[in-house]
Amino acid sequence: MELEIFSSYIPNVATLAVLAQHECVNIQTQACYQKQTYRNRTQIAGANGVLNLSIPIEKGIKGTRLVDQEVQISYDEMWQNNHWKSFVSAYQSSPFFEFYQDEFEAVFFKKQKKLLDFNMDILQLIMDWLELDTQIKISTEQPLYNPAGEALICAKKATSLHFPKYIQVFESKLGFISNLNALDLICCLGPESPSYLKKIDVIPILALS
Repeated sequence: MELEIFSSYIPNVATLAVLAQHECVNIQTQACYQKQTYRNRTQIAGANGVLNLSIPIEKGIKGTRLVDQEVQISYDEMWQNNHWKSFVSAYQSSPFFEFYQDEFEAVFFKKQKKLLDFNMDILQLIMDWLELDTQIKISTEQPLYNPAGEALICAKKATSLHFPKYIQVFESKLGFISNLNALDLICCLGPESPSYLKKIDVIPILALS
């Protein structure tokens, strides 16, 4: 069964679980861009708790609405450097960060013009790390209402999925924090990440469609 989702800035664990359990997934590119979603946001666990990181975007023409495919990244501020420092601070003491650091850094610091292209580059890298053979298609069709995709991309509401516990870097201080971004899972579990993703019951998300 094919599923349609939206591109996101370093997808969260729920999105990865859906990807890992599907043969083919479409990335919708023609939906109206929405703020306060994971399209340009991601969450990591730092020493002081959950840290929200956002990619700044260029403003569109006043009175018009951008679709996802049109959204451009702003480089007026050094957000890549700031985000990278946060990643290193959060995950440098994890078991597997050093194994993925160089590849991730090379992709992360590309100056992609469009947010969609930047997100897709990172997604492809993560798919390669996890050795997922899910076919990813770019959809240019006009979107239909997509409650499952909306639930995965929404940054304001927690997902209904249950996530098995794994050991996190700051767990002794913060407790287990579920559904962070892919880096948290991969840096902590490494090669065991695909098995973890396939244990997550994604039916509550799929049932929304």
